[in-house]
Amino acid sequence: MMRAKLLLWGVATAVALSSTAALASVVVVRSLGPSAKAYPPGKTLPESASISLKGGDVVTLLGPSSAQTLRGPGNFEAKQVALASAAGKRGRFGALRTAEVAHNPSIWDLDVTQSGKMCVNKAGKLTLWRPDAETAATVKIRSSDGKTQDLAWAAGKASAVWPASLPLANSAEYQIEWPSTGEKSSVTFVTVASAPSDLVGAAQVLIENGCQNQLDLLVESASKSQ
Repeated sequence: MMRAKLLLWGVATAVALSSTAALASVVVVRSLGPSAKAYPPGKTLPESASISLKGGDVVTLLGPSSAQTLRGPGNFEAKQVALASAAGKRGRFGALRTAEVAHNPSIWDLDVTQSGKMCVNKAGKLTLWRPDAETAATVKIRSSDGKTQDLAWAAGKASAVWPASLPLANSAEYQIEWPSTGEKSSVTFVTVASAPSDLVGAAQVLIENGCQNQLDLLVESASKSQ
């Protein structure tokens, strides 16, 4: 009985330590100025790191649940960012704030009005989101091999599932056209093994694969959560 209790205590301690370690790191998501090479996007800093910035430096760091922008000149501690992030933690990052202007509900949903690279979960279903859901609308999706598929939203609906008849292909470009206006957007999908459930992990995946629109949305959401 005592051995079982010790084993459970050991497991609990390990979990607690691993959680502390997870909170101890931050990742650079934006960097401008003279020290940009020293703090490139994607660089992970431990809690013990000291950040020295020169005049004109602007570095944005992302912690476990929030983002913080540092401006030089000055010396900063990564610990301060990590602790501030932990203090402001507010559940799952995919749910963004409510505002007067409609915002994409998740970084893993495709905003059909934007072009660029889009990181998608290899095993998951892709949701397409539109900012204006007042009226019914239809878009035409065209793959790089010439296949097309129409996708419709009913009035009041902002989200729709990517058509199964048009499988997503890694590194392939798809064009989304609004027949009613002639507007078009082009998206190149990058499939990832899984969608990280934490801010730092998600940021690293997005940076590594060049999914800038999603990274911008992630940072914007985390900045508002402080």
